[in-house]
Amino acid sequence: MNKSIDLENIKEQIRRLKEKMPVYKDILTFYEKIVTKQADIRPSIEVPSVEIEADLKKLQTKEGFSLINKEDFILDIPSSIVLFNYLCEIGENTTDKMEADIHAIEQSIRNGTIELEELIKRHFDDDYLDKIARDLDINKALFKFFIHTSIKPSIDVNVDRLKHRVDLKLWNKGYCPICGSLPQMSELRGEGQRYFMCSFCSFKWQGERMMCPFCENRNHKDLQYFSVEGNEVHRIDICNKCKQFIKTIDTRKLDYEPDLNLEDITTLHLDILASQKGFKRPVPTPWGP
Repeated sequence: MNKSIDLENIKEQIRRLKEKMPVYKDILTFYEKIVTKQADIRPSIEVPSVEIEADLKKLQTKEGFSLINKEDFILDIPSSIVLFNYLCEIGENTTDKMEADIHAIEQSIRNGTIELEELIKRHFDDDYLDKIARDLDINKALFKFFIHTSIKPSIDVNVDRLKHRVDLKLWNKGYCPICGSLPQMSELRGEGQRYFMCSFCSFKWQGERMMCPFCENRNHKDLQYFSVEGNEVHRIDICNKCKQFIKTIDTRKLDYEPDLNLEDITTLHLDILASQKGFKRPVPTPWGP
């Protein structure tokens, strides 16, 4: 599908969601600015293709290894820096807490405490990013979201070149076959097939319906789900073995192709509900509890 059409569809979904759930208006406006800027930047992305030997690719998939690791993605640093600065600019007017965190980040960049290019290059280094977030006393999930969002156009270009090299017939894992990251959300399609969306590269792959993607538990007695009365589209899939959850959207009950990031944002009440029941989301969200 044409990227401009994708963007127009997302904008139309945002418009409808704002009318339906005005409590999310500010966050949805922020997200709309992000995806619009990312779409503007993407045509200028210039990165070489990731090289993977054909024999190695087959072996990796067969043995359950992803094609590459997060640090192997080739990034367009200049465009990532432009996007990061833009995020800081628009984020300052979104929430008071976000504004305070952004000021702390910008001050650290100005005084040389952190170097923006190194920050982007080390996007995969959780220990490094966690330490910076602690030192600055800022929201760790939001900080990582800004970095990840800045490099997302580069990630998309990499995925477009890699997605046809994955043999999904051999893949039955809960983590992404391209980069090995955990799924952000899942969706039900067609005759009930379940698909996961990667939290890092957004690649989608078909997975087992009755399996926890985080601990790969397949005991149906431990796998349950619950939803909010009156909402048959969204639900929370829980695993009583590892006590973790993932949100699932039943796209068969929608008359549009959903943007899962939007669905994630506008179902924060499900994150709160799952947390209150003692379940943890292994993929943090900057919007949630």
